[in-house]
Amino acid sequence: MTENTNKPNTPVHTGRVAPEPGENAFAPLVDVYETEDGTTILLAELPGAVCESLDIRVDKGVLTIRAEAALPEPGEQYAPTYTGFVGGEYFRAFALSDEIDRDSIEASLDNGLLTLKLPKAAATTTRKIEIK
Repeated sequence: MTENTNKPNTPVHTGRVAPEPGENAFAPLVDVYETEDGTTILLAELPGAVCESLDIRVDKGVLTIRAEAALPEPGEQYAPTYTGFVGGEYFRAFALSDEIDRDSIEASLDNGLLTLKLPKAAATTTRKIEIK
């Protein structure tokens, strides 16, 4: 049994320089959901990625996900007859709505599944104004 090297939370950086995809980068499969409270949930499949190789950034309204994946070799006693899994770089970018609170984005990685929680900004939620 191998030790799980994934950490429960992954930092999301905000800055001026977004990473660029490499020449042979894979676009990971992504599902996007919205909860009843308006939080957007983004799920991305990143087989072989660990937190140390994951880079998530928000820059000028663009969310970028970049990760390196190195899949373990089965060992010298095995001769490959067919290979469908390959390691490499994952890259995906998304334009974010102004309704997303960029400072409150949360990320976690568990067994190659990246979960991003993108809450709505407080200014975009409905609230009742009291009359004084």
